[in-house]
Parts: sequence; C-alpha cells; structure tokens
Amino acid sequence: MALASPETGKEFLVRSAAILVHGDSVLFQESDDGKGGRQYALPGGHLEFGESLATCLTREVYEEADLNVEADKLVYVHENFYTLKGVKTHEIGFYFLVDLSSEFPTPDKDGYIRSLEPHIRMRVLPLRDLRKFRVMPEFLRELLPLDACTLFADPTRHLITREE
Repeated sequence: MALASPETGKEFLVRSAAILVHGDSVLFQESDDGKGGRQYALPGGHLEFGESLATCLTREVYEEADLNVEADKLVYVHENFYTLKGVKTHEIGFYFLVDLSSEFPTPDKDGYIRSLEPHIRMRVLPLRDLRKFRVMPEFLRELLPLDACTLFADPTRHLITREE
C-alpha cells in the first residue's frame, strides 16, 4: 500500500520483512529484475492500513511460502530513497529475525522451496555466498552474513540508502 503524497509522482511505503535463517542459509524471494536477470529480497511486503508490522510479516510469509512465522528481534530499520518507473519513493523497511512455528520444507538441489505466488520463487541462499547474488537492498549482502555469525547480537541498526 502506498501512502498518498501531496506531490504527484511521490509515494511513501512501509515494508516488513522476515530474516528466516535455515541452517547456514537464509530464505529469499527471487523475482525477475526486468533486465533478464534475477534479484532477491527477503520475504515480506507492504503494510496494510491498521496492520501491525508483526502481523504484516506473518501474513506475507504465509501468503508467499505457506510458512508460519512470528516476528522476534528487529534487526534493521532501513530508509530507502529511490525512483522506480518515474515515481520517487521513500520506503521504510523493518527487518525482523523470525521464529518458524511450522516445518521448513526440504529445498531442492538449487535451494528452491514451493512458492504460493506465481511472480516470485522462494529460495534459500547460503549466507557465505550472498555477495554473489543481486540481493536487495544491497546492505544485506554484507551485513546479513556478519550479523548471522554473531547470532544477531548487535542492537537494531538504522540504515539509510539514497540512490545517486
């Protein structure tokens, strides 16, 4: 859901995303990058009016992957300023470590599990290899493997990205 802006061509979004660690990997959603390649984002989605961040996260992961998760620790708050299809966007993302209360499905040889939405594929990516993938937002490529090594012991980090 995009919140209205008094200025045409601008939007404000709130996103809640899950960090679901499975062994030495993390669950991502894979989608087409519009250029013939693939990009990866943590499962989650945009907040609906009246919905809490935790409820949004649980709903989105269930809708995308049929997994039952609950928000645990808030690891990152990310303010992302970007332009997409001519719309200037200010997105605030809340990235939570989650607890899984359902069984994790066995990934295939390439790390894929069943996805319930046709426009994305669910895939576990090895933490040690995240730099090899087009993970969005980019800060996750570096920070997620480091924070996983310390079992997410650091306090919540507030990050800001402005496209150049």
